[in-house]
Parts: sequence; structure tokens; C-alpha cells
Amino acid sequence: MIRDFDAQLQVVLTALQDIVAPALSGADNHVIEQLMLSIATIGFVKARLPEARRFYRMDLRSWIDLSKDAAQIVSVPDDMAKAIAAGVGVLTDPEADSADIEAISRQLRDHVTALSAAAVGQPYQADLEAVILEKLGVLIAQNRQWTASFGFELQPENLPLAAW
Repeated sequence: MIRDFDAQLQVVLTALQDIVAPALSGADNHVIEQLMLSIATIGFVKARLPEARRFYRMDLRSWIDLSKDAAQIVSVPDDMAKAIAAGVGVLTDPEADSADIEAISRQLRDHVTALSAAAVGQPYQADLEAVILEKLGVLIAQNRQWTASFGFELQPENLPLAAW
């Protein structure tokens, strides 16, 4: 068994492209389409795998910053304050893996969503929404840069440089 992820992914891509795809000549269009989507996805993972941890850390930093900014506008629940602290802890832990980083990012995203929903009709709603839109605009642009290789961006050259 090949231990290197990059080599494993390359072997799978080669097998799918050089052996499976030709064997499907004459197959239904949706079968070939699914194979091509699978090949594209594996190719994306192969290309992005070396950068994944840096990307997830950038994502977590963004959610921590947004959460801290939200806490300046509205009193955040204790569990959100604990999630912010946990996120900072994960960023400073050299042994934290990508799953830990993604889990804390998800928690903070859920907390921000709950804060936003609870802000409807409150005097601080406009301020909170402005911070959320500003911070998420930057994060969305980075996510678009992350997935630009799929070819859905009309002008990928206009995306910001990768911040990870």
C-alpha cells in the first residue's frame, strides 16, 4: 500500500481516467458525467490537500475575529465565549488537526447564525448585520478562491490572493 496521500490520489485518478473512463464508452450520459465529477473532485482534493490545514486555520481565524467583533456589539452567550476561547486554543495548539479546526469553526458559525437570528428587531441589529456582512464578504471571497479551480468563476483573476 502506498503511504503517501498524493501518490494514492494520483494512482486513483490515473485508474479512473485511463481505465474506467474508456471502459464506459457507450454508457448513459449521467454515468459518464458522474465519473467526470468524481475525477474532478479527486483532482481538486489532490491539488488542495497540501494547503488544507492552512486554509482551515484561516477560516477559523476569520470566525474568531467575527465572533469577537460581534461580542463588541452584543453580549454573547457563555457557550459562544467558550467556543471563541477554544478556537484560540486550537490555533495555538501545534498538534490540533484539521478536524478540530473545522469543528470549532462550525461551532462559531452556528453561534453567529444564532446571534443574527436573535438580533432581529433589536436596536443593535443593523450594527451586527454590518459586521457580519463585512467579515463574511472577505471570507466568501477566500472560499471562492479556494474552489476557483472548478471553473465556475467568470473572472477568477479578480479574486483576492489566497490568504492562507
